[in-house]
Amino acid sequence: MTQTQLTSSETTVKQSGTVTRFDSLKIRQRMREFYETSETYKSLLDAHDETYLQHYVELVIRYAPPHSKVLDLGCGNGISAKLLNQADFDVVGTDISPLFLKEAQNWENPRLRYEVCDVLELPFDNDAFDVICSNELVEHLPDVETALTEMIRVVRKGGRIVISGPNLCSPLIPLLDWIRLISGKPGRPVWGETKRQAFQQFTRNCRLYLQKRFFTKSPNFIYREPDLQTDAIGGDADSAYYASPIDLAQFFRKNGFTIVKKAVGFGIKGRIIANTFPYLSPYITMVVEK
Repeated sequence: MTQTQLTSSETTVKQSGTVTRFDSLKIRQRMREFYETSETYKSLLDAHDETYLQHYVELVIRYAPPHSKVLDLGCGNGISAKLLNQADFDVVGTDISPLFLKEAQNWENPRLRYEVCDVLELPFDNDAFDVICSNELVEHLPDVETALTEMIRVVRKGGRIVISGPNLCSPLIPLLDWIRLISGKPGRPVWGETKRQAFQQFTRNCRLYLQKRFFTKSPNFIYREPDLQTDAIGGDADSAYYASPIDLAQFFRKNGFTIVKKAVGFGIKGRIIANTFPYLSPYITMVVEK
């Protein structure tokens, strides 16, 4: 298992503190090839059934105007797009992998279609959609700024962008890893496989949270080299961006967007954390308006 690697721009910073350079275009191509060919990863996505996607779909429905034209980015096996279509939206579901969308294309109808495309180069006109949404996508992007700029381009004035996914900069995630490990349960691949690793991740996330929250006014997208080995799949080992809702909020504000909701919680504990400490929540559930 390789060590977690973080990068700012094109600089990779390993946990040991050494710094190397990598070509982000090569990383992007390597990730595309992985998603286009990995049957193991497809099997992982196939476990994302209607129950798994329930909160994400509910989030979009809650903040999408009735009968909206919706673009569901990185929809994987396509189930989320199908569920949104069943909720009376016109939906385009996209993913970078034709392998993932193979079965989904059988569900197409006049108000639901699927397209294979890269979120960094969306094949849609400006102002084409009422709502842009994504679930567990942003952390897999090797160039978040370009992807967000594309989302901004294709959403209409007054439209909304809904982003859902793990908050990889939240100190709560490695803290929960550490609690699981001291209870004798297994940790997460790459991020918290040992108690020491989980604690190191906790202290680093605390530092990153404080820096982003109180000492920077512009987004600082921190990247990592994804682990694409078969034995590392799962637990966001393949993530390329150290996802933070603070980065996203700062980026959208700089581009003239209104933050409708910093975080949306599900369940009593989730709502308390989302309402009290939205940027510490283990899960990003952000809604912004153009």
